[in-house]
Amino acid sequence: MKCVIISAGKICDYETIKKYIAPGDYVIAADGGVRHLTALGVQADCILGDFDSLGYIPDCADEVYPSQKDDTDTMLAVKHGLSKGFDDFLMIGGLGGRLDHTLANISALDYLRNHGAKGMLASESTVVRVFGQGDEIKPVLVGRGYYFSVFPFGCEYAVISMSGVEYPTSRQKFDCSFPLGVSNHVIDHENFNMTIHEGKAIVIECKER
Repeated sequence: MKCVIISAGKICDYETIKKYIAPGDYVIAADGGVRHLTALGVQADCILGDFDSLGYIPDCADEVYPSQKDDTDTMLAVKHGLSKGFDDFLMIGGLGGRLDHTLANISALDYLRNHGAKGMLASESTVVRVFGQGDEIKPVLVGRGYYFSVFPFGCEYAVISMSGVEYPTSRQKFDCSFPLGVSNHVIDHENFNMTIHEGKAIVIECKER
C-alpha cells in the first residue's frame, strides 16, 4: 500500500497511468489534481491545497490553505502522506508542465528520501526517482525502447558504478556541470546493477520516441 499524490499537471494517457495505482492505495488529490480523479477511476482519501489551479474550493475539500505559503500543494500532500505513516509514494500529474513545478516535484522526491521514504514521479512516458548511497536501484520501465539518464542531484558530483548497461561504469565520477550520464540503455536486466558510492543521483527513465 502506497500513497498516491495526484497533482494538477496534464495527463494525456490515463490508461497508462492507471497501471501504477493499486487497489487500496491512499490517494491524495492536490488542488487541480481533483480533475483527474474520474478519468483515473479512483476516489481521493484526501483533497487539499489552495485551489488556485482548480479555480474554486470544492465542497469535498479536506484541507484548504492560503495561496501565499511556503509549500507547494504537492509538498503539502507529501507532508500529509508522511504524517499518515506512508514510506512509499507515487506522484502523478507532476511532470511535463511548468518547469519550475517539475523541479519542485523532484525536490519533493529528495525530501521524501531524507525523511525515510521512497518516491517516484511518473508520467505516461517518464519515471523520475532520486537515490543515494545504500539504495537499491532497479529499472521500472523494462524492455526495448526505453533509456535512462543519471545526473548528480543536490551535490557537486556523484560516484557511480553501473553494469548490465550499454555504457558501463566503474566508480565513475559524474560531475554536476557535465551531462555524462545522459541516454544509457539497460541491455542485461538480470545482471543490471547500479551503485552510488558517493553523493546522490536523479535517475530518469524515458520511453524512446
